[in-house]
Amino acid sequence: MNPVVLVVAGFALAAFVVLALLRPQVSLLTLVVLDVSNLNGVLAEHLGTSPYRPQLALAVLVVVVLACRRQLRFAWSPVLLGMTVLMAGFCLSFVHAADPPTSWLLLGTRSRDLFYAVVVLALVLSTRSIVRLTQAAVLVLAALAGLTVVHEFVLGNAGDLFGLSRVPLVQEGGALTARHAGTSSDVNFWARLLILFTPLALSLTALALRPGVRTRGRWLWGGCVLSLLIGVYLTQSRGGFLALFAALVCWLLLAGGWWRRSILLLPVALAVVVPLSGIGSRLLTLVSSVGGASSSTDLSVLTRKRLQVDAWHMFLDSPAFGHGIGSYGTLFPAYDRLSDAYSSVDIVVAAHNFYLEQAADGGVILILAWAVLAGTVLFAAQRTRSITLASAEQASSKLLADGIIAGVVGWAVASVFLHLSDFRALLLVGVLAAALDVQARRSAVPGPPPVPVQRQTLRALLPAVGAALLVGAAGVGAVLAMTSTTYANTATLAVVPVTSTADGSNAYQVDVISRGVIVPTLAEVLAVSVKSRELQLAGQDETADLSVSVTQSRLGGSVVVSVSGRSAASVAAAGDRAVALSRSTVAGLNSSYAVTGEMTGVAPTREVPRRTALALLPAAVVGLLVWLRLRRRFAPAPRRAMAAEPAELRPAA
Repeated sequence: MNPVVLVVAGFALAAFVVLALLRPQVSLLTLVVLDVSNLNGVLAEHLGTSPYRPQLALAVLVVVVLACRRQLRFAWSPVLLGMTVLMAGFCLSFVHAADPPTSWLLLGTRSRDLFYAVVVLALVLSTRSIVRLTQAAVLVLAALAGLTVVHEFVLGNAGDLFGLSRVPLVQEGGALTARHAGTSSDVNFWARLLILFTPLALSLTALALRPGVRTRGRWLWGGCVLSLLIGVYLTQSRGGFLALFAALVCWLLLAGGWWRRSILLLPVALAVVVPLSGIGSRLLTLVSSVGGASSSTDLSVLTRKRLQVDAWHMFLDSPAFGHGIGSYGTLFPAYDRLSDAYSSVDIVVAAHNFYLEQAADGGVILILAWAVLAGTVLFAAQRTRSITLASAEQASSKLLADGIIAGVVGWAVASVFLHLSDFRALLLVGVLAAALDVQARRSAVPGPPPVPVQRQTLRALLPAVGAALLVGAAGVGAVLAMTSTTYANTATLAVVPVTSTADGSNAYQVDVISRGVIVPTLAEVLAVSVKSRELQLAGQDETADLSVSVTQSRLGGSVVVSVSGRSAASVAAAGDRAVALSRSTVAGLNSSYAVTGEMTGVAPTREVPRRTALALLPAAVVGLLVWLRLRRRFAPAPRRAMAAEPAELRPAA
């Protein structure tokens, strides 16, 4: 790259950092707008790296600077409790984790997302920019949705406009237009994101329609609503259409007044819009696929049903704690015998149902944790509505709370057809609900202004953080100390007929995979016959601590025999003995089947224990207890004085 360009870019970056430190709102809006619109991903495609992490690091630096200036204003919200419970649900899914490395990777991602939400909440409360943040998010999404409109009707879907308007699906059953994905890689995810913020755009429009507001604002936010609605239409997402309808009806009911009365006109509007727009023909493809395969069946719907049935079976196998977050893709081949043999999956291997996906990954515990998070967001928004319902000065808070509730409802309906993808966007809506709740409660109770964070309080945080780190390090260290390097030797033994000639008399026997009882039965027989005691004699090492596992292969037509222990030589010898025992056992059954295959060789393994995540929970508990104790001790003086006043002198709530 040209050195001059690098120098100019360096000066521009330094100027932006200084501006963000002087004006924290700049850091907040840049972080949120680029993230919620996925412009970070678009920039990463062109620059080779995403600016998200540097932006988050800058936001953390801004929070620290605000604390040093005594300008940081942070308050407790029930939404923070919901986030904490959800994090605990993620950790508890490690009890029966089927793929610990994948679960650990996803746990790190989810932890960073929750940390992002806390940082954004601190900046929103400190800068008092709830409305401005909402306006910025709605504006950028409406602009991108409007770009898809231009791309469809003006440019003829040529190119992808530098990644700002992707069109991955040009033709699909029942769709009258190409399917647009905006900056996302999936049209349905793009639809759900737009639906999440469309009710907030309606709230901004309702605010602009109040007396005394400039006409320019009415046109601006009304245009944003129209752009978002057409953007959802261009996705041609069947679940998106249903979710958008639910979100709009919910918002009209909550907004009250003539907005609520306009629901009576919905039947007339639907009778005109649905046939003319082609939404009806698109939804009919969903209805025609419910009964099963036919000439008019949408194969994508059948594939999604197949993926969801497998998720349901995963949940039934581990209903309490699931198989570990992110484990669906790992377990899918074992639950779907046909995926690698006859009919491969031509879409993303995921549950395509948020609720079944979370049930498979984390069981009932994780589903309840998600319910707590959603409940706290709805509670915070509803409490804001209750406080500001009779206040004309706080109409903006009430309408924004309406938009949050309707957006969450729309997101929940769309998630019946989609798995989790836009976690940080959902957390952003939760942050807005928390900030509105804090602002409404502060304005409802007269009293001293919120006390900024004092140095004494910051010093009080140090023992809490230190105690949490100490307990967490001790817990993780204790768990890791209990682990040692082991050696594994694995063989994939294919189940084949004794005769390889296929004719009318033995074709039924040759069909091993579709006859679902053959391979599982042989796996159970070998699990009983191939025992560690016989393998121990072969290894001639009583300290090897050998263990054997026999399972059905994920491909459906093989048996996987795995031997593990603490001695590489013993594991190698025991592996050969296990293969020999497996062959002789199957041959002795006279079942017209045999197993063939060899051990792959000894490999050292040192897996991260599944209980390591649980060791971090005591650290969180200790840190919380210490913080609560120190918070009482270092409570601000004005609040203590107010609490000591007689009841008759306190301001009425």
